[in-house]
Parts: sequence; structure tokens; C-alpha cells
Amino acid sequence: MRKFADLLRREQGLTLVEMIAAITLLALVSGLVYAVMMFGLRSYHAVSTENTLRDEGDLLMSAVITELYTFAPETVTQTADGILLQRSGSTSGVNEEEIRITNGKMSIGAPSGSSGSSGSSDSSGSSGNSSAAAADLRTDITASLTADSGITLQCSNTGACDSGLIHIKLNLLKETGGKDFTLSLESRFGF
Repeated sequence: MRKFADLLRREQGLTLVEMIAAITLLALVSGLVYAVMMFGLRSYHAVSTENTLRDEGDLLMSAVITELYTFAPETVTQTADGILLQRSGSTSGVNEEEIRITNGKMSIGAPSGSSGSSGSSDSSGSSGNSSAAAADLRTDITASLTADSGITLQCSNTGACDSGLIHIKLNLLKETGGKDFTLSLESRFGF
């Protein structure tokens, strides 16, 4: 024990070799700690972005399903960029709603060629024309939909269908921190 106490009382400094060895060990340990921390941060960021994309995809899917069940169409027709829902109205003739994907966004509202007089309105209270549908909170997301996203109709007849399958394919793209994150969702349901 006395020998250890004498070593502590020595007033000699460290040699150059001891200093280089200590600095090298400190640099190695610091580098390992930094690499583990950065891996953890990148993983957290990637998982967070993927969760955001999944939430936004779920929002779009539920908006389509909700629209189908609340609008209760009598017939569904395939359009160039989506589907057209039609039902007979009691006073105004035929009511129409279109669910479409254009310019990286999904919109729900009056058909794009219509003047918005179908009697439907979006959540902001304005008619469902294409400019109002873009502001629809049901489909307002931060990610964009890629060109291979789409809504297709499968039924036995060509033209208007009173029953069949609707196939939705959403490929969401979000750029975060200079990296592109993508998520693909597909769903098929009957009406």
C-alpha cells in the first residue's frame, strides 16, 4: 500500500508516449460513441418519417372508404385519374363525387369537368371543384403521391358498375434532410 501512496505523491509529469497513447484511446472511444449516437439518431429519424408516411397513407385510405360509405353511390365509374361516384338525388337529379389523384395529391369532390353544382361540398363549405378539393382537410398531407399511385375499378361490366372492387395503390414520397423516403400501400375492397 505504501508503494502505491508513494507513486501518487510523485510530482513527475507524463511522458510523450503516455500522452499519445491516452489521446489515441480517447479518440477511439469518442469515435465509437459518436458513431453509435449518429446511428441511433438516423434510425430514429427514418422511423419517425416512415410513421408519418404511414399515418398519411392511412388518412388517405380512410378518406376514400369514408366517402364511399357516406356518399353511398348507386354506380361507380372509372375515370382517367380516379373513380366517379354517382347516385340519384331526390330533387336535383344525379349527384356526383369524384375521387382522383392528380399532381401528386388526392382530391375528393365534384368531377373535374363539373361547375360544382352537384350539390356536394367539401369540409370548408365551398363547392367541390378542383381548387376547393385541393384544400380538403380529409386529403391534406405533407407527402406527395408518385405517378404510379392510382385508384382503379374492377367490375364485370364496362362503364358504370353497381358492384365490384376498388383497388387503391398509394406510393407516398417525402423528402427529409436531403433524402427521399417512400412508402407503398395497397388496398382492395368491395362496394
